[in-house]
Amino acid sequence: MRKSIARRLGGLAAVGTVLASLVACSGGGAPADAGGEGDGGAPEKSTLTVAINPSTQFAPLYYGIQEGIFEEHGLELEITPQTDIAAIVSGLASGTYDIGFATVVHAVTANANGIPIRAITTIEGQIQEDDEGTVTIASAESGITDFAGLEGKRVATVGLSSHNTMTMWELADRAGADTESIELVQLPFGQMAAALASGDVDAAIMQWPFAADALAAGGVELGYNNRELFVDTATTLFNTSQSFIDQNPNTVRAFADAMAESIVGATENPDVAKESLIEGLGITAEQAAGARWNIGGDPALNLDAFEVARDLLVKFSTDESAKTALENLDVSTVVWPGAL
Repeated sequence: MRKSIARRLGGLAAVGTVLASLVACSGGGAPADAGGEGDGGAPEKSTLTVAINPSTQFAPLYYGIQEGIFEEHGLELEITPQTDIAAIVSGLASGTYDIGFATVVHAVTANANGIPIRAITTIEGQIQEDDEGTVTIASAESGITDFAGLEGKRVATVGLSSHNTMTMWELADRAGADTESIELVQLPFGQMAAALASGDVDAAIMQWPFAADALAAGGVELGYNNRELFVDTATTLFNTSQSFIDQNPNTVRAFADAMAESIVGATENPDVAKESLIEGLGITAEQAAGARWNIGGDPALNLDAFEVARDLLVKFSTDESAKTALENLDVSTVVWPGAL
């Protein structure tokens, strides 16, 4: 199995270097409140290319597509699966994607590196106390039963400097583990259960429906990362570039409104939302029936997650220039005002 392993990141350079190279094509750092609220008219652009990292977290999106909510707002969505979040950020900056998924960590990192992408809506609402989204699972053979047990172990993560990595490090640190001893193994969600079963990794930070396979094989739940660190704030975001907002304010407003309606609709009709994943994600009816996402989350964004993410990035960075850029970042500029 091909994998990328790192004992620890040097100042989050893996993402920072990639994003810094995009500044020239991103159009500069226009302030987040530079227009973009829209006037209530028809969308300037009706067909949108939307990049996602496929998981059942996107049940509200597929529910909204299936139930015609986006169509009612004058939009047609072309969904592009992409497992590399840094590539989605790159695509937003270059204009390859109109809208794209990224976590709060990626959004903060991009802006600290001068890439003006803006969070315009959450994908599943604010995290609740019983959130069952992102979960860290250890293999039964590893003997790991809590986050402290990750010390010196191999942990699969979707991105070396991802939101999932930051939350795992923080929870392991709180449990007393030496986070510098943890080896990171970069894998797509879909390969993690097999890596646990084969012993290639000792634990994995996973999403559904892939987590179900790991648990069915005897995996041990260590904890739900976002539930511990981000209650009452949103960590999973749809984003776009500031230049797209400037040129298409009504489109951005229409998309944000449609997502808010879809999140509420998926909460009110979870079984219908699960069924939408069969065609949307190409999963089985059984997998769809076991889908989990943050059902009942408030669709509105707030700045709490961005502040926590910035603090985690500063804490785990070993690059002083990266720390300075993060500390100087006004996180309010990362969010499109209409999303608050």
